Amino acid sequence: MNMFKKNGPCGSWPSPFTTETVAGKNVIFSELQIDEENIYWLERRPQEQNRTVLVQWNKNKGIKDITTPSFSVGNKVHEYGGGSYSVHKNSIVFSDLYTGGIWTVSQDRQATCLYQDKTLRFASFNLIDKHVFCVCEDHLTNNVKNSLVLFSLDNPNIMITLDEKADFYSTPTLSKDQAKLAWIEWYHPFMPWESTYLCCADFDIKDKAIKNKRILAGNKQIESLIEPGWTENNQLYVCSDRENWWNLYHVNLHTDEADNLRAITQMNAEIGKPHWIFGQKNWYPVSNNNFVVQAIHQGFPETFVISHNKIKKISLDQPEYCPVPIKNNEFAWINCSTSRPTEIIYQDNHHNKQVIQISSLVHIHKEDISIGHTICFPTQDHQYAYGFFYPPTNRYFQPNKNELPPLMVIAHGGPTGQTVNSYNPKIQFWTSRGFAVVDVNYRGSTGFGKTYRNALQKKWGILDVQDCIDACNYLIKQQKVDPKKIVIKGSSAGGFTVLSALVKSKIFAAGSCLYGVGDLTALAEETHKFESNYLNGLIGSYPEEKELYHERSPLTHIHQIACPLILFQGLKDMVVPPSQAENIIKVLKNNHIPHAYYTFKEEGHGFKQEATVKRVLELELAFFGKILGFKPDSISEKVTLHT
Repeated sequence: MNMFKKNGPCGSWPSPFTTETVAGKNVIFSELQIDEENIYWLERRPQEQNRTVLVQWNKNKGIKDITTPSFSVGNKVHEYGGGSYSVHKNSIVFSDLYTGGIWTVSQDRQATCLYQDKTLRFASFNLIDKHVFCVCEDHLTNNVKNSLVLFSLDNPNIMITLDEKADFYSTPTLSKDQAKLAWIEWYHPFMPWESTYLCCADFDIKDKAIKNKRILAGNKQIESLIEPGWTENNQLYVCSDRENWWNLYHVNLHTDEADNLRAITQMNAEIGKPHWIFGQKNWYPVSNNNFVVQAIHQGFPETFVISHNKIKKISLDQPEYCPVPIKNNEFAWINCSTSRPTEIIYQDNHHNKQVIQISSLVHIHKEDISIGHTICFPTQDHQYAYGFFYPPTNRYFQPNKNELPPLMVIAHGGPTGQTVNSYNPKIQFWTSRGFAVVDVNYRGSTGFGKTYRNALQKKWGILDVQDCIDACNYLIKQQKVDPKKIVIKGSSAGGFTVLSALVKSKIFAAGSCLYGVGDLTALAEETHKFESNYLNGLIGSYPEEKELYHERSPLTHIHQIACPLILFQGLKDMVVPPSQAENIIKVLKNNHIPHAYYTFKEEGHGFKQEATVKRVLELELAFFGKILGFKPDSISEKVTLHT
């Protein structure tokens, strides 16, 4: 026991992680790229109404914004976007979220519009010389169409369609000699982490067309192929999960598909992440037979150099994606440490690291930061699941004598996704006030291999719920938490897990659901194209198994909830429409179940506005304080429960 700490009831501790600090002081970094000696990345800035800015750094000139306040770099292809810009030889092409158009910038000149059509969206840009390859999504009608398209910087307002037969496309990449184009495509009913195809065709520079299209992999066996790329000597590589883990393979362009993939190495780790967004990169060629890869093992990201099939781990802290090689053993990456805000880091060829940019200038003492430690716990069906456990941490306060902390269970979204233990102010908000937190990588999560990922097939709403409950029982048995003060929260698919858990178990004292799925039938009928067949794998074929959808929907059983529930919903949500939350509220009211419901007029799927995030945190804290019996420190919001 630290004699200098004060005793205080958990939940009520004063915290340096204020709602203002969590909601408005953290810039979000993404999509780091290199062009010659310049480093580029995107910054989503809460203080600028969440505008996303393209930023450049040069070791001689420092940092500058490339895009002006009239732009926000981004897109909504598949509704989740990503892959929003590309840079080559000081020319830049990007998609503007405000107009939906494609814009170009070169040599410090003003941005000019390359193409714009309000019914079209663009993502997965690849700029090579004057050629702009990307994915187009056409929303002219409700029958959304995707295609692979080409633009030329010399001919604005002309779009050339290269291929449009597949349901979805991603990652067009041109060989270094500009002779061949490779890409990923897939078809309903599969998701890209289930089954995709690696395609390649000859690229005719003169005619601006592709010829002799071939399927190089994915036709003879079901596999998820992601992230194709070329080396300087025009060799093609791709990541495949054919041996349970996404690993890097060399593609032989001169043999048939049966034997044209050769593993560079076999690791029991994932070189790749599920394709929710475009622009993810988990490997790069350093030279013709040398690669740097980001591999996830047991939920932890690690960086390796693969040289002539030999693997060597390198220590670069915790990059979010693969570090980008510059030259002469120099690297740049987005660093997601367990104990510091996210950083942009440059490392020179003498291994000297320089922090170029940091996501938050708010200084938090290291003794106020809780580090998430891996737990592996047994499940009811004699398997194992994983999570990160964060103990309550505050340099001035500790629990009262004989008091165990309340536990917050977090169910991540997806559900095909994962949580990591990088520094997250939204978790520290709770741990610094006296909560313990367990962030669960339930079965179905990525980062643990295909078998673990596929365990949730047909069992969504069953195994994820079971694993969250088993995490609680494990921590109760370890005497880490108060068994009478367990709450659960989640958003989107995690919200579905929250609702299902509250229906099935009495272990929880309260729940918080953010834009969560309550009605699977409505989701199957109303959701967007990208996820329109997602539930076929997670639940069953629709409409053939419609009764199963009804049975598995939390809405069907909401009347069984025995604890208070708070719900939050964006009224512009196109993924989980507001009708889902509204139908839940009706049942809660009719059955006199204590609840609170808050809507946000300008929010979609995923809350981004500073004021929204701040208010949600305060309302959750007030809500859990009311239920668990503690008085929160320094909040202005009050929650009224309706029955």
